[in-house]
Amino acid sequence: MSEHDPMPESDIPAEWRQADDTLADAAAEHVPAGSQGWLAQQRFVHGLLRALHTADASAREARLQNLLQSIDAERAAAPRTGPRHWLLVAAAALLLATLGVYAVLPPRLPTAEAAVQRVVEHLARDVDLRYQLLFTATAADGEQKLRHEFDLVTRPGMHFLVDGKLSFGAMQLGEFRIGCDGQELWARSANGAMRRAMPIAEREKLLQGLGDVLDLGYLDVHALVRRLPEDFELKVVGSEQGEGGRRLLRIEASRERGGRRPVLRSAFLLCDEQTGMVTRLEVQAATGRGARREIAFELVGEEPAGTIDYRRPW
Repeated sequence: MSEHDPMPESDIPAEWRQADDTLADAAAEHVPAGSQGWLAQQRFVHGLLRALHTADASAREARLQNLLQSIDAERAAAPRTGPRHWLLVAAAALLLATLGVYAVLPPRLPTAEAAVQRVVEHLARDVDLRYQLLFTATAADGEQKLRHEFDLVTRPGMHFLVDGKLSFGAMQLGEFRIGCDGQELWARSANGAMRRAMPIAEREKLLQGLGDVLDLGYLDVHALVRRLPEDFELKVVGSEQGEGGRRLLRIEASRERGGRRPVLRSAFLLCDEQTGMVTRLEVQAATGRGARREIAFELVGEEPAGTIDYRRPW
């Protein structure tokens, strides 16, 4: 064995081992002769092991810290299962469900007063509107006594033209036209044999001459609808789809019996929610002893500007 070969572990003298201070708290006081090389080798080997052990400990600690941080991050991101957490989850789910249901519900209906005000504004325009007019008179026992169909053109300010044919059962009174230019009321038969004109304040005389088949005050549609919020309880009772997908509102107006005869008892409107255009209007008046009159207005459309003359034609 050369001097560079390591000494077998079994040949190391006991005094050399006692001088090995690599694991001791202090340096050895006595170093045996010939042991310097072995002791240096021991210290070198133990130093390497200690360095490796320390580095590994630091690495393990770093890995542990990273693992803990990852756990904290995952815990923060993961769903919680505590009572408070589930309460928040339930509240959020309820909110989402409510919003989802609200999104598919039909739009909320406006107030009747707002809808009627829009109608009034639409009817107040300086235009001529044409309606098909159906007048019926019904007795207290439900028997229909009169039924008349008229053509009505009207403009705000008590301007109207009514064309139609009067009949009482089998008796035909012929075709006629009634007009009003806001100041003067007039009536004329189709053949011109009968002509009457008078101030609008005396309209009752004209009505008596025509058999009292119409209350002419109802023919100013703008004024009629404008009075509804003052005299009636209004209610939007539903809606339906009109032409072009527009929503039409159904508005009912009702009040208690009383007042002068005949008295307007109830009204029904079908109007465009966006524009306020009335497509149908029905009014019912009580005439005493259970009898009633009903007038239904069905919109035909607007007349071209400047084509309607409400003045008497003679």
